[in-house]
Amino acid sequence: MRRCRAALGTAVFVTALLLLSGCTSQVSGAPAATRPGPGSAAELLGDAGTVDSCSLLDPTSLDQFGTAQPQPQESYDYCWLRLPMSDAQVAVRFGLLERVRSLDDVPARQIELVGPLRILEASPVPDRCARYIFFIDNITLAVSADTADSPNTTVSSLCSVTEKATHTIAQNIVAKKIEHHAYPPSSFGPLDACKAVVTTLGQIPGLAAAETTAYPAHHQCRWGTATVPSLTLRYVLSAPSAAANVHHETIAGRTSGVYTVDINGPTLCVAEVAGIGRELAQVIVRTAPGTTATACAAARIVAGEVWSKLPVTS
Repeated sequence: MRRCRAALGTAVFVTALLLLSGCTSQVSGAPAATRPGPGSAAELLGDAGTVDSCSLLDPTSLDQFGTAQPQPQESYDYCWLRLPMSDAQVAVRFGLLERVRSLDDVPARQIELVGPLRILEASPVPDRCARYIFFIDNITLAVSADTADSPNTTVSSLCSVTEKATHTIAQNIVAKKIEHHAYPPSSFGPLDACKAVVTTLGQIPGLAAAETTAYPAHHQCRWGTATVPSLTLRYVLSAPSAAANVHHETIAGRTSGVYTVDINGPTLCVAEVAGIGRELAQVIVRTAPGTTATACAAARIVAGEVWSKLPVTS
């Protein structure tokens, strides 16, 4: 099933994830059969859950376009750089791994090979260019450059930035020039999001719980369709929301925040809890418009199950 990535969380992350992943045909249910041999993500990346996505690209690799500036990481799943160009702020985003059923499910055309890796180019739009690195075990790694933070500006070399970043990342992967996280005790990093919600899936009315979208790094998981209702659990890197509408309460013995996010249509309710450092666990329930009470009641119940399984933090 081909689907564009819908808003997966709070406003600070929605745009970034949309811009990074674009529109892919994610595998729902059990993962497709994979080949862990040469050219696979398993062979070239190792443990996807510990890959340091920021190690994939040295900012100086983009010096021909300007000075790329590392930004605070928003998730273990991806990294991003800010690149001032032509009076615009270009965001270079890279690292998100997704599993697809086959090469045909990636909405992009092959343009080159880097070792065993296929480089695919999506059709560009005025404010965004994207490419995918395709591994033989049906995993893609997304790379993009966009001017979302500088509306109504044009950067003629936007796709050249994406081309350079993608080619360099592919070369680094083939050469295995990749670093891995060594997560400290009590970190959310090693957790598998898809294993955290079992008994409370039925609390979301109409949820197609059997339709599960898993990600290779396991830092996020989605149940349901790309529309409504849906449930997402993810472990991200951020400060807890400071929005005025956050309800501070205790869930499963942990100080938590519950709030809604305006996404112009469906109701979206978030329950979140802080871990060590900047780690944050978020339960995101999306339901039909005008069902705030239902969405937030479900988010609280699911959060109770998830929080009870989180490592103890001091």
